Amino acid sequence: MQIIIPFVLLVIVAALLWPQRRYLFARAGGLFLPSPTLGEPTVESRSVKWYDDYFTIEYIDSQTIAIGEPRYHQHNYNYLIIGEERAVLFDTGSGVRDIKPVVESLTMLPVIVSQSHLHYDHIGNHDKFDGTALPELPHLRRRLQSGTFQVSVKEHLGFVEGIEAPKLTVSEWWTPDSSIDLGGRTLTVLHIPGHTPNCIALFDREHAYLFTGDFLCPGLNVAGGIPGSNINEYLNSARRLLGLLPPETRLLTAHRDKASEPFGAPMLKYTDLVDLARGLGGIIDGTLKGKGFYIKSYLINERIQLYCVNK
Repeated sequence: MQIIIPFVLLVIVAALLWPQRRYLFARAGGLFLPSPTLGEPTVESRSVKWYDDYFTIEYIDSQTIAIGEPRYHQHNYNYLIIGEERAVLFDTGSGVRDIKPVVESLTMLPVIVSQSHLHYDHIGNHDKFDGTALPELPHLRRRLQSGTFQVSVKEHLGFVEGIEAPKLTVSEWWTPDSSIDLGGRTLTVLHIPGHTPNCIALFDREHAYLFTGDFLCPGLNVAGGIPGSNINEYLNSARRLLGLLPPETRLLTAHRDKASEPFGAPMLKYTDLVDLARGLGGIIDGTLKGKGFYIKSYLINERIQLYCVNK
């Protein structure tokens, strides 16, 4: 009863304070989540190799490598994108294990780390590298102090697994819609708010790859109910991507559906993005019905579900 009463009070306060409601729900839920344990090693696709007993390596092509964490409960995937002069590690994972030795086994080039967004499971190994690239957004830039950036608790959400929000050493600012030259390979930085205000994707036009982060993944996706999420921005970003990307684009995503087979790096197609935009529009105008109460689950297609605040 001593535990239940504070939880009920938190829920009541959350219901009354709209600006803080999503954060308080997340915070209250984190108090009751058990510490995650590692799953058993999975039987992966033939193209996947185990680096050790935790990380997997899969070559999308000779210069694009998915580094998986299939034993971590969120099934994270991070991408090493290699040019002729340097490489980008897009997302660094949960931090359960050190990803740097994996990266060093794959390239001898200088590596800059960046992130699809600032949630704890995407920046868990940033501190193992010399510097971080952040998107050039005014609300982030003005918080820089002496070259370091303190990630806020609401941006990080690491309290759900007992992880403190870190300070990041910022070495580069990437302006939305700018090009990042890796030497013989160019990436376009796309600001795609919706899941969070800070979400970015990287677009490799030559290879028709979009590195999406959490914007769209197989399985469950979150468009509302967490701090900073906004379904209207989500729809705007999805429509913008549809206008920018060629139909042959492959979406290299940040999480794998726990039930997906064959196992390997989680990829989606342009048509899945079409379905996402249609589904978001249906949620907003009320034509797509979901299941649940405060946060509802919506079926986007046979591979994708979306969580969103009740509409």
